[in-house]
Amino acid sequence: MDILITIFAGLGLFFTGIRLIGHNLKQMTGRRLRALVGKAVADGRSATLYGLAAGAVMQSVNAVIFLLSTLVSTGVITTRQALPLINWANLGTSMIVLLASVNLHLAVLMLVGLTGVAYYLRLDQSARHRHLVGLLLGVGLLFLGIDFIKTGAAPLKYAPWLQDLLKPTAQSVSLGFLMGVAVTLVAQSSSTVTVVAMTLASAGALDLAHGSAVVLGAGLASGISAWMLGHNLPGSARQLVTYQLILKTSGVAAFGALLLLEAFTGLPLFMAGFQALGLTPAMGLAAVYVLLQIISDLAVHPFHHAIEHFLAHHHPPTDEEVLGKPRFLTDQGLAEPETALALVDCEHHRLLQDLPRFVDALRTDGPQTRYATDVLLSAGTTVARECDHFITALADQHRSRDVLERTIVLRERNDLIMSLQETVHDFHVAAAEKDAPEPVQQLLHSLTESLHMMLEVLADTHHNQDTDDLDMLRTLTQDRSDMMDAVRRRLLAMGESLPPANQQTVFACTTLFERAVWLVRRHVLSLGVLAPQGR
Repeated sequence: MDILITIFAGLGLFFTGIRLIGHNLKQMTGRRLRALVGKAVADGRSATLYGLAAGAVMQSVNAVIFLLSTLVSTGVITTRQALPLINWANLGTSMIVLLASVNLHLAVLMLVGLTGVAYYLRLDQSARHRHLVGLLLGVGLLFLGIDFIKTGAAPLKYAPWLQDLLKPTAQSVSLGFLMGVAVTLVAQSSSTVTVVAMTLASAGALDLAHGSAVVLGAGLASGISAWMLGHNLPGSARQLVTYQLILKTSGVAAFGALLLLEAFTGLPLFMAGFQALGLTPAMGLAAVYVLLQIISDLAVHPFHHAIEHFLAHHHPPTDEEVLGKPRFLTDQGLAEPETALALVDCEHHRLLQDLPRFVDALRTDGPQTRYATDVLLSAGTTVARECDHFITALADQHRSRDVLERTIVLRERNDLIMSLQETVHDFHVAAAEKDAPEPVQQLLHSLTESLHMMLEVLADTHHNQDTDDLDMLRTLTQDRSDMMDAVRRRLLAMGESLPPANQQTVFACTTLFERAVWLVRRHVLSLGVLAPQGR
């Protein structure tokens, strides 16, 4: 029971760490980080070293996969760049000597302790460092969870019941394979099960052939385990866990077929080679574990592009991933200030065009969007944040007074767009009233149509900056406080015929409408500050 509870606690810390890493990476992902990671994975040799090191240190391909999934979902790397890292991480888990040379337990405790010191020094309250501190906490909890899992699974190597459970595999290859699958799903570590099999082989309780079946079963279970832990992940992240399942299934099938071919035909292959090298059964099982990782890679290599197409077709990126990636911002555009300013302006225009979608679902006679407002808000916020990073990089590279002044205006517009996104989203949530009385329904309809028209005109005006449209928007966005107060007083005069819930809806919607009008007006006024460049 202690073993199971320890493993369960480790899984809890593991999932908590993954959640923290993903959340803080989304906040920290800037163009500089994107460029550094992109260059690292673009170089085949660097990708190989990163994958091997990650697998060797973590001794958990699942941990590597979940870390890669956060990088893919945040757009730091692509799925195509992440897949080879999984292959190398699988091979890295076989580097037991490297793992033994790294005191993972002490390193994890040191990391958690340093994170605690950062919280004590209130670095988490600093706008500059809070996401870094949160990321370190997530990494610390993730590794601590892995350490808990390994600590809980460590006694399994010496547990008499486990050795008794695995002893029947000495008489049945198929039973050994199934036992390797079952035990690995519990221990969450194919390397641990392999070590148990090696221990039994050293004691003479398991020969090389039957022990190999246990190792192959453990290999298949590592793919199943990754899929079970991450099959509910959305979009591109799910492609990675599915790839791990395909990778391990292909490797086990190919290696198993070769071992059977050798057993039934007498063709000298692996077992004959182990005997020729004078390997002990335990050393032979270690060699089988390493060869399984290599053969898995070789088995999928000819079909790599077909697998990529399969994953992209069956697990396409989510709407949030697609909408949340900038369409115009490029690192090359930063070289020329005029081009960079124009690119940000185009991205802002795209965000403004998406604003009317937030209220489309509230309109009965207008076009309907297939995107949920939560998706639109999350994606829009991601793009706006990327624009902010781009503007910062532009100001850092070009420090002329003209560029700095114009980047200040662009950053102000960017903040206004983010505020508009939140406000219009909140308006949609507040106005989605189904059973309101007729006067309230009429009010919500009028506010929705007015807001929708205002947002459409804003998008067109931002792009064209037509004088007549600017004048019209300035008129439309005059102070509406008196009008909204009159509406609220008139509806409140209905007394008990207007339930408290409907009163709250009226207050929320009119307040949010006022805020949206004020934000639109501020954006319109900013258009006269910075003349359009590079259109």
